[in-house]
Amino acid sequence: MKISSRAAAVLVAVALGAAATALYRPSTGDIEIVSASLDPSAFLHARESTDAQAAGQGETAAEAAQYTGDQDLATMPAQWRAIYDHENATRGPEQPIPFNHRFHVTDLQIDCMYCHVGTERSVSGVVPSLAVCMGCHRIAGTGLPPVEELRAYETRGEPVEWEWVYKLPEFVQFSHKAHLRNLECQDCHGPVEEMDRIYQWAPLTMGWCLECHRQPPLESDVATDHTLARDNPPPRAPAPRQPEGFYPRDIDTDYGKTRAPTDCAACHY
Repeated sequence: MKISSRAAAVLVAVALGAAATALYRPSTGDIEIVSASLDPSAFLHARESTDAQAAGQGETAAEAAQYTGDQDLATMPAQWRAIYDHENATRGPEQPIPFNHRFHVTDLQIDCMYCHVGTERSVSGVVPSLAVCMGCHRIAGTGLPPVEELRAYETRGEPVEWEWVYKLPEFVQFSHKAHLRNLECQDCHGPVEEMDRIYQWAPLTMGWCLECHRQPPLESDVATDHTLARDNPPPRAPAPRQPEGFYPRDIDTDYGKTRAPTDCAACHY
């Protein structure tokens, strides 16, 4: 039986179409990373089957964690692995959305101050607002259940109620602005770039703080007893009186010899 060239072309087109459907519309629900895109954040996008719930991936962060737990960790896409590692971390409080610091800091190379913007100028640490998160996630992370939950918060006009990790007593005054002049975030918060879920790394006890304050001053230290004593020597006062102000009581022995103030008023004013 002879087939005309036109009919043969039609058969070839049908076969190619079937092959394309099998390749680009997987029925197993597997995640495929989109690589060919003009969007620089395309590596965060996930292409899923049309029915994610039926495919077992779920529509919530909890269901997403269950889905990732059934996958091969060696071949799991990075963003799904980040969800899995956060949910299976053993330290730190469970958060309403599984935000993985290691993935964002190490894999994506996002600077701390990009999200915690303003902390270096603030007395208190700045928790990223929903608007900061959505600056990336209006586009990045399409299809990932935690990102979709984040977008649902914005749609409802609700803030994400993150669980506290670091909280000082109300009678302790700690200025992020003053400390970030001399210290790195990791000095107090530990290796955040390695944490799948944030936990309290430092004890934050008074003894732990004083151990740092009592170290010999460095030339790079700013606005500490060292620079104050060098640039503004305290006035001499007849014993046993002390000059008024924020000078330590042991002004004749300690002032200018430690890295930072050790007087009670430095933190409990």
